[in-house]
Amino acid sequence: MLCLDLPSSPIAIWGSITSVLNSSFVSAFLSALAGAGLGVWGAQRLAERSARARELLEGLRQANAIVVLASTIANQALSVKKQHVKPLSDQYFKDHSAAKSLQDKPLNGTPAQPIAFQFQLTKITPLTLPIETLKNLTFSAQLMPGRALALVSIVEQSITELTHAINTRSEMIDAFHQSHFDQRILFLDYYGLQRPDGNTNAMYHDIMVAVSDYTNDVAFFSTELAEELQSHAARMREKLLKFRREVPKANSVDFSGARESGLMPPREDYNSWLSGFKLQD
Repeated sequence: MLCLDLPSSPIAIWGSITSVLNSSFVSAFLSALAGAGLGVWGAQRLAERSARARELLEGLRQANAIVVLASTIANQALSVKKQHVKPLSDQYFKDHSAAKSLQDKPLNGTPAQPIAFQFQLTKITPLTLPIETLKNLTFSAQLMPGRALALVSIVEQSITELTHAINTRSEMIDAFHQSHFDQRILFLDYYGLQRPDGNTNAMYHDIMVAVSDYTNDVAFFSTELAEELQSHAARMREKLLKFRREVPKANSVDFSGARESGLMPPREDYNSWLSGFKLQD
């Protein structure tokens, strides 16, 4: 049996304990233990900061890439609007109003004055846009704002609708060229006016409305996405500067020219959609 020679009185026992605790061995052991604890905490803190910095850096790079893709889509939509869609639409709807007025005058007892009309049957080439690359990058990106995800979805939908409208218009143009209807019926169908038999074929008129509207949608929503990610990239960069001195710049875009010229559709047209989202702080 193991026997320990311990002092009999409590005072003597406490003195022995104090003596042991004050020994150089115990002091060194406690110091090593405390140092190890602080070292582990410091290493963990450093690892967390490093991981956060990498996350912010990746988020900044992804945001910059999305800014480039979204602005590319916006610029292409604005370009096709300026070169093709707006001139065709402006002339078509101007002529449509004149044609409708001409048709209504006999009903009002007003003699009709002869007006020359010219069919605008120039085809529009569908846009080739990097929507799949934009989707893949956005939905796999880190720290992505929810508003950006919603914008990517509606940009994709708008591109799909615009492509369908452009292709349908081209098919209708081919049908006009191949039609055996007399000139009066073609005239009425082209402008979506009522035929003598009381029927109305408004397909071409509706397609012209769709091409114009969806071109505006692609331009507007992709611009919103580019500007949203520009702000997001700036926020990522500001946070990253707290961890590193040298960080990439945030990409910037400027659509002020398109807005000032009236080429960009007004925000008021999209208030119902925009009201569902708040800008990120």
